[in-house]
Amino acid sequence: MDVRRGIRSLFSSWKLLLFILISLLMLFLTSLQGYIVSSRSTRTIEEQYSRIIAENLDSVSVNLSNYLNYIDDFARSLSNHPELIDALQSGGAAAKTKTERQLGAFSDYYHLRLPVNIQVYDNRRNVYAYPSINAWEEKRLLDTVSDFPWFANRVALDNDFLHWNVASDFHDAPSSEALYVSKNIIRNNRSFGLLVIELNGALIERMLDRAQINEANPIFIFSGDMRTLFRNERLPEGVDGSSASLRDVYRQVRSLDAGEGIADVRLSGRPYRALYKPVASTPWTMVSLLPPDSLHADSVSIWRITAIMTGISILFIVVFFAILHTKVTMPVRRMSRIVEDSAAGRAPPESYSYRGFKEIETLNGGINRFLDKIREQVETIRRGESEKRRLELQRLQEQMRPHFWHNSLNALRFLAVLRGDSTMAEALLSLTRMLDYTLRNTDVLCSAVEEEIGYAMSFVKFQEIRAMRSVRVELDVDEAVLRAAIPKFTIQPLVENAIVHGFSPPFDREPRLRIEGRLRGSDLELVIADNGKGIEPAAASEPLGLERRSGRPRARGLSLINLRQRLRLEYGDPYGIVLDSRPNESTKVTITLPYRIGGTLEPEKEGRSS
Repeated sequence: MDVRRGIRSLFSSWKLLLFILISLLMLFLTSLQGYIVSSRSTRTIEEQYSRIIAENLDSVSVNLSNYLNYIDDFARSLSNHPELIDALQSGGAAAKTKTERQLGAFSDYYHLRLPVNIQVYDNRRNVYAYPSINAWEEKRLLDTVSDFPWFANRVALDNDFLHWNVASDFHDAPSSEALYVSKNIIRNNRSFGLLVIELNGALIERMLDRAQINEANPIFIFSGDMRTLFRNERLPEGVDGSSASLRDVYRQVRSLDAGEGIADVRLSGRPYRALYKPVASTPWTMVSLLPPDSLHADSVSIWRITAIMTGISILFIVVFFAILHTKVTMPVRRMSRIVEDSAAGRAPPESYSYRGFKEIETLNGGINRFLDKIREQVETIRRGESEKRRLELQRLQEQMRPHFWHNSLNALRFLAVLRGDSTMAEALLSLTRMLDYTLRNTDVLCSAVEEEIGYAMSFVKFQEIRAMRSVRVELDVDEAVLRAAIPKFTIQPLVENAIVHGFSPPFDREPRLRIEGRLRGSDLELVIADNGKGIEPAAASEPLGLERRSGRPRARGLSLINLRQRLRLEYGDPYGIVLDSRPNESTKVTITLPYRIGGTLEPEKEGRSS
């Protein structure tokens, strides 16, 4: 039975269950957030690596293109130099000295700072070089140049065309590569020899080394015939540098049929991320290889840190839930059960000892006292309900009395009309309208200015009939002011003061009463002025011109006191009443209120309705 009750209580506490579910959802979102952050970080690192490699390849491509254009311009200028051609024509033993001197002088004049070797191979198989080379190097140079595919038909080819070839460096071992730029030396359609400029491949290899992001990132330059032209000085361990393996990589890149981009390739049985890009103004292609383990090294570190932080977060949440369950959830449920049992009339369970949060200790210790107070309050409420019903009946009886007078006045007015007494009928009509306004919306505080003026005019009409003396009333109210909301019974007490006290004997002039209404910016200004007796100077010196006799305000001041207090409580400074009185001449009361649109309005503050 207790088990069923506990389960039912658990599921009835849907807010607590919702809190637990939200906490579990937050735990899941924490783990998911770690995964998303790691995934995004990995992708960002890969993109950053790719961007850095692409920038490095662009730099190599621009520098290499500049070097080649520089050599191209140098070769064209040197091959057409008149003094060099004259030195080649001279022949004999002096030709070698003169030609090599011209090569050195032209190189110094051109400010050539690249690590190049300049050679001229004439038609008599003589070799002129700057810097000088020995006989063995001359032979290797002739053998290397003679193997170029265009060499046999060099004279018949376009003599303005430069030939670019990559072959073994004739200075070093065959494994070292060098770039050869060749051009025929022609004058008057006669060939005097072949200019050969050799650019040491070590320069390009150093450029490729600087473009690496790490040692595991080899970079290759391939020609259009799938030959490997240049590569880093040192390849990473485990990378097969043979032409066949590298040619297979280039073939995979060429199969994509794109000028530049990224591809996944394999070299020496290992996967690589390949970034390839053409070298400007050449048929060459650069390929940068990055192994996945290098690419993901930083990503793995991020994943590891994320896993550790997620584990710590989970541990923290588990400990938090254990403390929450033992020190908060269970005590709150037990106190909730005590309250439920008390509400259902069952005997509450015995109190238990709790040690933990001070607030819950205080709540647990005071809940029984609160329950005792509640029982006392219930008994008090039961007694109060009987008193409330009695008061409601009394209020109903009090409401019936004004309605009785209202109906009685209407009956008397009807009798006056039947007997032809129009004056009595009009007086009773004014009283009826005043009573209607008083009884209508008794629970509201504000009315429209137009309604207030109508109520005041009914009062004036009744007073005229009662005193058998006409009162001249002047109305000067703006159209917008008529719709403004003001506290109920604001105008009528001031009109009553003017008629009852201002025009009371001895008063021998024509009674005049003026009501004005103006808008002053965001404020409403109402003026009620009369030509009555005014207020004595001694009385005018008191606040609002009030006199007190025997500790009680005079009748004329009582309505002003009430109105001033109402306006002060409702609006505060700087709104209220300003009194301007001239004894035996006039009285002018100015009321300043905030401008609000409305007819009959509900009170804004419950405290003000009292």
